[in-house]
Amino acid sequence: MKMTLSNGRIAIIGAGPSGLAACKSALEAGLEPVLFEQSAHLGGQWNQGAPHSGVWEAMHTNTSAINTRFSDFPHTPGLPLFPSNQDILAYLESYVGHFNLLPHLRRHTRINKVARGPKGQFIVWSVDGQGEQRAELFQYVVVASGRYNKPRYAQLPGLTEFEGLVLHSFHYRRSADFAGQRVLVVGNSISGLEIASELAQHPGVTVLSSCRKPRYILRKTLNGRPTDCVAFTRAAEGLKQLILRTCGNPADFGAPRPQEDVRADGISMNDQYLDLVQQGRIQPCGAVAHFTATGVVFQDGSQAAVDAVILATGFDLNLPFLSDDIRETIQAGPDHIDLHQHTFHPCLPNLAFIGLFPQAGPYFPVVELQARWIAACWSGARALPSHEQMEAGLAEFRAFRQVRYETSLHEMAMQLAANVGVAPSLERYSELAQELLFGPLTPAQFRLQGPHAQPSALADYRECLRQIGCAELAILTEEQIAHLQMLAEALPHEKALQVLARELQAEPV
Repeated sequence: MKMTLSNGRIAIIGAGPSGLAACKSALEAGLEPVLFEQSAHLGGQWNQGAPHSGVWEAMHTNTSAINTRFSDFPHTPGLPLFPSNQDILAYLESYVGHFNLLPHLRRHTRINKVARGPKGQFIVWSVDGQGEQRAELFQYVVVASGRYNKPRYAQLPGLTEFEGLVLHSFHYRRSADFAGQRVLVVGNSISGLEIASELAQHPGVTVLSSCRKPRYILRKTLNGRPTDCVAFTRAAEGLKQLILRTCGNPADFGAPRPQEDVRADGISMNDQYLDLVQQGRIQPCGAVAHFTATGVVFQDGSQAAVDAVILATGFDLNLPFLSDDIRETIQAGPDHIDLHQHTFHPCLPNLAFIGLFPQAGPYFPVVELQARWIAACWSGARALPSHEQMEAGLAEFRAFRQVRYETSLHEMAMQLAANVGVAPSLERYSELAQELLFGPLTPAQFRLQGPHAQPSALADYRECLRQIGCAELAILTEEQIAHLQMLAEALPHEKALQVLARELQAEPV
């Protein structure tokens, strides 16, 4: 096997949304990307039917079209507010065509190993569809291989003795496959609620929904607006208060009651689940104690006969191609890897990661900002964080994961936008200060100013606001006004914020 020199080029692993954004951002920054994809087609998880995709036939996004897109490529007009998986794949295909990414894509090419090479470079071993192996030397590597492609199978007592069907939610495809059966769905993450709700709407399926730890449940729309455009803003209000005010406590519908601390139990999302529980179409159950040959016994002592079990029990990080040395350096585990702002490691400045962290809220805006930051650092347009800065970032992350499992859209987006230099200034856009603070963190706003700003971005951003009726933002809640006053005190140099705070203080609430 011959070694090919690829000095100065970037190897990007994975042609899902993260990898495509990395490829486009690299080109935008004047770099030379090579995009590796193991399957026959691009799209990552959105390539429904590919071995690495857990998307089922009827699945729609749980994030709005406003936020499930990139900053400089709007959706086709008329797209549903919550697009189908086929819509998102078509969008990604159009994105690739528009920005001419196909010449940089190697399909049917699996990465076998990434290891350190000479002079801070990396050796990338790959094999194509014909079995031909290559070893190439790259100056930079981006890992964008996806967070949700290795099913985590819960170790539940007696499950191996259960005689019915057992599958992970990753392998679920359609409700008709379970006609006439009693199905237990274990887990109340988004996929668990979505699958339980889809099954419950099939007239021939009886659904039991088990969870170890009850969660707060958001609906996909709140007061006529997409939840991700309300819950995740630049000045986000308390999430628990938002959930209780708009969706109620799950216990109000007959579902298990979560703990008081929303960070301890977490949040899930579904439009139909609570209503289906209230209607008796879904039977909520507690945690599983153990399985029998024909059913399940729960920890409260109750039991039920079931024909099939669907495990919506999450995913492990899957980075088998990284050398043991690299895995040890980044402390790769089943849930997290130790990185500065989920992107860089101080000992591996020429290696970066995109989208490999658990997050509440849409991923598209964040992975694109990560991609733009990486490209800016490696092209020299922005300074790469120093070794000391990255070490401090690692310490912050380790403290963070002691109390929290996932980050959120508004935290990541604003942090990364500041890194890239594309956070829109309230002073420059004073007429939009209120929308920028309390409106959606739609990606369009991150092309208003800074590197690679787009003249069309302002019209695009205003159109996003129009689509969800953000003219109504003129009326703020007392909590939002109080939050804004706190921000004004904390940010005395933001002149537009000071003016807005004074105006609102003078208005009757």
